[in-house]
Amino acid sequence: MMTEQTVSSTRKMWIRLISAFVAVALVVGLLLALTQVHPATSASSTSTTVAPRPALSLAAIDFSSPLSGLGVFTGESPGSLTCKDYVGKSTNGGATFTSLVHAMSWNCASSDFSSSLTSDGHGNVFLYGPRLYVSHDDARTWSRDPQTESVWDVDAVGLSVWMIESKCALADMVGPSSCPIRLLESTNGGRTWRQSLTVPQGSASGISSGAHGQSYLDRINRSTAYLMLEPHSNFGGGPSVAPLWYTSDGGKTWSNRQVPCHIGALSSVFSVAPGGALMAVCASQPSAGSQTKSVLESTNGGRTWTLKTDSNINNGYLGAIDLVSSSEAFLAGGRSSLLVTHDAGTRWRVVQPLIGSTAGGTSQVIFFDASHGLVLGNNDNDNENLTLWSTTDGGQHWTVELPVAK
Repeated sequence: MMTEQTVSSTRKMWIRLISAFVAVALVVGLLLALTQVHPATSASSTSTTVAPRPALSLAAIDFSSPLSGLGVFTGESPGSLTCKDYVGKSTNGGATFTSLVHAMSWNCASSDFSSSLTSDGHGNVFLYGPRLYVSHDDARTWSRDPQTESVWDVDAVGLSVWMIESKCALADMVGPSSCPIRLLESTNGGRTWRQSLTVPQGSASGISSGAHGQSYLDRINRSTAYLMLEPHSNFGGGPSVAPLWYTSDGGKTWSNRQVPCHIGALSSVFSVAPGGALMAVCASQPSAGSQTKSVLESTNGGRTWTLKTDSNINNGYLGAIDLVSSSEAFLAGGRSSLLVTHDAGTRWRVVQPLIGSTAGGTSQVIFFDASHGLVLGNNDNDNENLTLWSTTDGGQHWTVELPVAK
């Protein structure tokens, strides 16, 4: 029989047990509540928060064939002033770009980046303007190349890569300026660089912001190349001359072959046809959606030039030119739809249906042969979004591609 003292002791024991249980329950409940409010403090949590990718717009392309190539997509991170470049691959002519990788970032408010892209066909890819970012594994990973000057053009012929640099930054390029250049060479796909021992005589005339999408350097093969810089400024109002140099020995020596613009020009672009013919376009001060331009043709490697005139070419701003043959060329530019000539630049017309828009314009034109080509530009029918147009019959018909980044 339990005594009164035994009952009292048992009751106290149960009270202590119940109190301890309640205390433990309260502590556990409090910890659970804290874990829900601050999930990052939970020791057992293994989840990570991934910042959302910004809305992207195709900024530039580099295609090695009508179907296969790379694209640079640019976007501004939500709630910040950070712009980012992503590079992806396409195997269907630019309809979709997959395997997008973040390549570089910059402050949208304080600097500009032109997002130009070049690859060498051996897994080495170069994203530049004015800084240089390089991938040596076919755009899977990226790193900044320690160049101290602004990179203006990169041209690769296999693992042989040439690069044009200037001490002037893009932000310095407001009107004519004097910006000496350097020519750097790499024989291993851009892993190491050395400065060329020979620079075209007089090249210190400078380099300009010029035409959007232009190339300063055009390498025909490992030995043969042309280099064009901005036209010499003529403040007296007379016609300008655009410096052009030619090498046939891999840059050991350069020949001076100037382009007589016949107008007071601020920028110039050129292209070399597969057969060796050259075409250059010079442009004066842009104003209100138009720009006076002159077209010149050379059939002897730039030694002499023939002036072509057509007022239709004055519409829009100067951008980039692609000379498909000795007689046919396509011209792109800001505030301009794609223009074409079939008679070596004597007459120009707007490509139909309209490729690009008169509001945004066209920025890149690439022809792989006389039939197959790609054009990047703003689309009037898609809210001025950047669009790719492709042709398989020399520009007689075009297919519209609205690039999708995945």
